[in-house]
Amino acid sequence: MKVLIADDDRDIAGLLALFLSDAGHQVVTVTTGGLDVMHQYDRCQPDVVLMDVMMPRFNGLTISHAILSKDPHAKLVLMSGKFSADHPFIANSGALHFLPKPLHLTALKTLLDEFAGTQQAAA
Repeated sequence: MKVLIADDDRDIAGLLALFLSDAGHQVVTVTTGGLDVMHQYDRCQPDVVLMDVMMPRFNGLTISHAILSKDPHAKLVLMSGKFSADHPFIANSGALHFLPKPLHLTALKTLLDEFAGTQQAAA
C-alpha cells in the first residue's frame, strides 16, 4: 500500500517510514506541517494517510476535512498524544481510525493489513 505519513516530528515520521517500508509499504513522508500534506496527497494519491493531529500550518483535523472534501473515499488515520478517540474533534474528523501516541506498531501493522485486505477484495 502507498502510505502518506504526516507528522511534524521528524524522528517519529522517520521511524514510522522505516517500519512501514520494512513491512512492504510504499511510504511518502511530510514532516513540515499540515499545509504540505494536501500537496503530497494530490501528487502521490496514497491508499492511506497516517496523520498527526497537532501540526503547524493547519492541523490534522483541518487537513482531514480538506482531503475528504476532495476525496470522500480517502482512508485517514489520525494519531495524537493529546486527544483521545472519543474527543469530539476526533470523532467528527471523518477519519476511519484513531491511534493514540505513543503508537503500538503491531496495532498499526494490523490496521494497514486490514486496509490492504479490503482494498484487494474490492479490486
